[in-house]
Amino acid sequence: MENIRVVEGKQVYLRYMTVEDTDMILRWRNSPIVRDNFIYRKEITREDHLNWIKNKIETGQVVQFVVCDKETDKPYGSVYLQNFEWQHKKAELGIFLGEPEAFGRGIGKEAAALLLEYGFEHRKLHKIVSRVLPYNTASIKTHEAVGYKQEAYLKDEVIIEGKFHDVVLLGVINPKVGPESE
Repeated sequence: MENIRVVEGKQVYLRYMTVEDTDMILRWRNSPIVRDNFIYRKEITREDHLNWIKNKIETGQVVQFVVCDKETDKPYGSVYLQNFEWQHKKAELGIFLGEPEAFGRGIGKEAAALLLEYGFEHRKLHKIVSRVLPYNTASIKTHEAVGYKQEAYLKDEVIIEGKFHDVVLLGVINPKVGPESE
């Protein structure tokens, strides 16, 4: 797999996710530490992931990256933009780190900032939102550290494992892109 650096930071860079990343993505996404912080908790199968690539990535509905160490090329996790609303110039961020050695080092914060840079500069988005479960305080702090503001606290917004759960809606605005921007 080729490590083309789409966006580069101090510690990490983002490269496009490929089908060759499937086993690694499945290992991360199905680990309890990642899955327990997601709204969608179903274990992801190889077939699910390959369908995600075919129906979401290849169609441009989702842009997904692997977060890699700048020095070693070691992959740590993934960030992505989904739920594009082009008429409103907005999308939703998703992020997960699957390698424990990445935790507590600012890698998630840098990856989130790089994805904002990509979304704002390369995709010309005006707004990027993120939905986070309220108990995932590390994720909320990461979002806030890169400029997200809490826009709403949604009561009983989703059903997870047979129970209603609240969701924190966070958003960040790109003031450089207005309604008439191309």
